[in-house]
Amino acid sequence: MSQIHRREIILSDHIYDEIQLLQKEISIRDGKVWSISSTVNLLLLFCLREECRIGIQNNLFLQDYLHEKKSFLDEFVSRIVISAHLLKIC
Repeated sequence: MSQIHRREIILSDHIYDEIQLLQKEISIRDGKVWSISSTVNLLLLFCLREECRIGIQNNLFLQDYLHEKKSFLDEFVSRIVISAHLLKIC
């Protein structure tokens, strides 16, 4: 079973302000409410997929974080599917 280890990333005020602006823009465009953490996750995914270099020294942590998050979500979804299947059988 995968374990997600939380890490705290402290952003400077001007970067946090930019993330808030992006959060508002995304929310306006898709009509959903985006949290700061969801917006940061979206940025991390974009940076890793596009192979951008981001200004955080621990890039391996970001890759590990995304891998663990995906593993957790995959396992969580499969457990829901199994539970739903078992409920149908009973």
